[in-house]
Amino acid sequence: MKSLKNDEVALALLRLLQIALNGSIPQKVGKVEWSQVMQLAQSQGVRALVYEALELLKANGEASVGFPEKIQLMQCYAQTAFVEKMYAQHLALANEVARLWLQHGVKTIVFKGVAHSRYYTKPGHREFGDLDCYLIDGQGHCAYHIGNDVARTMGLAVDDGWYKHSHIQYKQLTIENHQYFTAARRGGADKWLHDFMVEVIDDGCHLEKLDGTELYVLPLEAEGLFMLYHSLLHFLVEGINLRHFVDWACWIKASQDKVVWADFYAKCQRFKLDGFVDVLNTIAVKYLGVELHDPTIFADSAYAERTIESALYDDTAIYNRSKGIWYERMHVIGNAFKHSWKYRDVAHYSMVGYVWQFVYGFLKKGEED
Repeated sequence: MKSLKNDEVALALLRLLQIALNGSIPQKVGKVEWSQVMQLAQSQGVRALVYEALELLKANGEASVGFPEKIQLMQCYAQTAFVEKMYAQHLALANEVARLWLQHGVKTIVFKGVAHSRYYTKPGHREFGDLDCYLIDGQGHCAYHIGNDVARTMGLAVDDGWYKHSHIQYKQLTIENHQYFTAARRGGADKWLHDFMVEVIDDGCHLEKLDGTELYVLPLEAEGLFMLYHSLLHFLVEGINLRHFVDWACWIKASQDKVVWADFYAKCQRFKLDGFVDVLNTIAVKYLGVELHDPTIFADSAYAERTIESALYDDTAIYNRSKGIWYERMHVIGNAFKHSWKYRDVAHYSMVGYVWQFVYGFLKKGEED
């Protein structure tokens, strides 16, 4: 397995991310193969942050030895402009559909990508994929079915074949309309976390909106817990990329003084997120330069570097490979056995139990959780 310590390209990218996140230059990037850095940044979902860091370096008189050539800077700028354009386009479409649902008394709560972007120095530099949302009516009840029905009356394609969320296509935007925040049918911590999310949302009257939109966001603590859950699920099933680490670093940097950490850690233990939060905190501090103010926040996990190496080097991607559903199912199981350390050392899950839940879900219900 490749080692992060000996990977100059990956180390350079991490230094650039640290510069972009903190607006300061703790150490020079040094001479590196910039085409490889930019290619890695694109594959890891953080290409716009590289340009942001390069702008800071240039503004601080660091554009000298080892700086990218002009053509490379132009390519990096073009990639960043594309990310910004797609973000603006998708955000506008998300607000459009939220306003349409609002006409039917439905509020749109967003999470994951577009919600995380508000913690970035430049929100438009957070790459935007699908829109993940949870809909509620005026009493705070889940409006999943109303959202699907409204979409159908508008002539939109709606695929509600899975219990967790439907897929709705609105112009160029793919929407995941969630009935559940988690794989709630598994029971246990997954169900407890979903119930907690619904409880803290309540009737939605206290929720904040993204500026200039009808897009509501989760309460701070619930958002942090869901961010951990979602990233951990990806980590276990098909791997994650550096963008997940950056999302967490931005969240904790902005939110650390607003969270009661004793309570937050207690909830992490309840929802089986305590091992993973230690890893992400350590990555945020040691590799992305986040300064923590509260000494009770643990940031010294022995598995941080290995987790970064997994994001960089593991070939664990499953979906969107056009190889069919049986390839996906077998690859999920294969990943679990091949990378059992993730379950044992980070998630503190039973790997065998997790695989059995997956197989049982398919055999019993004809679908995976």
